[in-house]
Amino acid sequence: MTRKWLLKFTTFDLVIIALLSAGGVATKPFVRALAQIFTGTLIPIGTVAGIFYMLWIVLACSIVQKRGTAILVGLVQSVLVIVFDMLGNRGLGNLLVYVVPGLALELIMLLFPRYVSTWFSALVAGGIANATGSLIVSWVFLRLPFIPLASSFLVSFFFGGIGGVLGYKLYAVVAGFRPGAPSRE
Repeated sequence: MTRKWLLKFTTFDLVIIALLSAGGVATKPFVRALAQIFTGTLIPIGTVAGIFYMLWIVLACSIVQKRGTAILVGLVQSVLVIVFDMLGNRGLGNLLVYVVPGLALELIMLLFPRYVSTWFSALVAGGIANATGSLIVSWVFLRLPFIPLASSFLVSFFFGGIGGVLGYKLYAVVAGFRPGAPSRE
């Protein structure tokens, strides 16, 4: 079953997924430091940093356009974090933090006829993925009470949604650029 599922991805798709996953993990330490300035200790850093975190996963989904892309991005990112022992490594808990938001993104995209193909679907995809990740960190690891947990969930949906739209817009800019195509001027 897994082999059949993976066979629908081309080598190009897998390269894009790997590169964008690595890009997302590589930028996290810098984004975390910047986001910590704005969040302090009240809410998890990833809540606000989701603008940048979700950009990568939505960009990968927009380019590849195949169901399951977000899950693969989450798997690659969790493996990278575990292998390179970075970002407050939670061991196998990273599978929860990275794969479950990808799974949530995949499930919410079932409501849309085409996979991450509009700014609105990108907003929902980024928002749900970031809110799911924030919920997992806030509830399982930080054990926040209900009010901070709920506010963290809402704030992370907002910022993740912005990141999703940015990822989709970046894809639209890159997809609109065709080498050798006549200039629009």
